[in-house]
Amino acid sequence: MPTLPGFIVNIAAIAFLAANNLSAATDPNLLRFLSQYGYFAILFAAFWEGEAVLIAAGVLCGSGYLDWRLTIIAAAIGGSAGDQIYFYAAHDRAARLINKSKRLRKWYPKISKFVLRHGTIAVLLSRFATGLRITIPLVCATAGMSPKKYSPLNLISAFAWASFWVAVMYQVGARVHAG
Repeated sequence: MPTLPGFIVNIAAIAFLAANNLSAATDPNLLRFLSQYGYFAILFAAFWEGEAVLIAAGVLCGSGYLDWRLTIIAAAIGGSAGDQIYFYAAHDRAARLINKSKRLRKWYPKISKFVLRHGTIAVLLSRFATGLRITIPLVCATAGMSPKKYSPLNLISAFAWASFWVAVMYQVGARVHAG
């Protein structure tokens, strides 16, 4: 299983290469496509699991191809909406899903115990925990966390997550674009 630092280094290298190639490209159709559909693509990717796309988008923001504010908004809304669906779907199907997945069966008892003790922190940090993003909404729903508590925490977490990745990768994009 890859480690988080290894994951970040690999994604940063990919994003760096992508931004470098984009700065060399002068195709106006590509730039028009990014400005028209880039935010929708970010929203859609963040809905499913968008770290890699958000990292690349942050580089594109730093390179001047995307607006960082719209990128953060699109990623936060997409990421939050995806987790909301997992949360609400879990009310009916969580037990079946947990039993079906080997990974969830292994991690569920530990995560459930943590969520019951530290629900607020679990929701806020879950988006940053590689591999647990889908698990935490399921556990929160099955552990009985109310939607009134989960939903605002999920949205705050999504904005923190999007802001973090865009801010960090913006710096990479700015350096690539300047060089």
